Amino acid sequence: MSGRALSLLLRGEIWNLVKQASADRSIFVRINEELRLSIHPTAVVHESVQLGLEVEIGPYSVIEEGVLIGDHCRIGAHAFVGPHTTLGKGVEIHMNAVVGHEPQDLAWAREPSSCEIGEGSILREFVTVHRASRPGGVTRIGSSCLLMVGSHVAHDCEVGDGVIMANHCSLAGHVTVGAGAFLSANSLVHQFCRIGRLVMLGGAAVAVQDIPPFMLSTGDRAVVRGVNVIGLRRSGISSDIRRAIQDAHRLIYRSSKTIPESAQLLHQSEIAEVQEMASFIGESARGIAAGAVTVQLPSNSGGEKT
Repeated sequence: MSGRALSLLLRGEIWNLVKQASADRSIFVRINEELRLSIHPTAVVHESVQLGLEVEIGPYSVIEEGVLIGDHCRIGAHAFVGPHTTLGKGVEIHMNAVVGHEPQDLAWAREPSSCEIGEGSILREFVTVHRASRPGGVTRIGSSCLLMVGSHVAHDCEVGDGVIMANHCSLAGHVTVGAGAFLSANSLVHQFCRIGRLVMLGGAAVAVQDIPPFMLSTGDRAVVRGVNVIGLRRSGISSDIRRAIQDAHRLIYRSSKTIPESAQLLHQSEIAEVQEMASFIGESARGIAAGAVTVQLPSNSGGEKT
């Protein structure tokens, strides 16, 4: 049955039965055996919402107009899904999460915009994702992402597939995060910054410039410490390509070449990942994060290179 047909079904007598269900019924109300929908009687769901198969909506949740909910989605208690939000198949929204609410942008003129959550993504407790601030714009979370407790995605962000945002990580407006990136707990990303594919951003790091793909970055003004070797290995990137990425890192951050000169040389590589790094650098509007400084301590201090 199509989403539109389901929406029409829920506007009729069955929908009214759900809204009028008595509190002593089972914790979820079985609407229809064929559709296998479970909507708690205390949930508030706009009549225009379109539901897929086997959707669960928990107590006191609010689902606003124009929302599309794919098959097998689960929405926990006290969650909020704002207007014109699309949830892909198998999305989980946990308790007290807010998805698709108004952007925190004083320039927003209350014009229509939307929010999309890709298939299989999980948004844990108290996650907030705001819809776009531009007319017709989209805040987009990719497929198979995990947004842990209290993480925040601001208006107009683009988060790639397989991204993990640990507890209380925050993205400001218009941030782009590449696929497979890992953003550690309490990390922050400045507006309009880009985080490259398979980047590892350390705990409490503050990224104020772009972080090139495949890099490891830490610090309260995040700098590039090296290559995210563990992340590359786990993602199945071969040792030969990992070595090429390490060579590219040395060219960018450890040579006497300027950034534009390094990017030009990297473009000559036959390895797609190295070309990806070059393109990312060439497209940067805010500039790329600096490399970590290596300091030689006096020999009589007993110290080592850091």
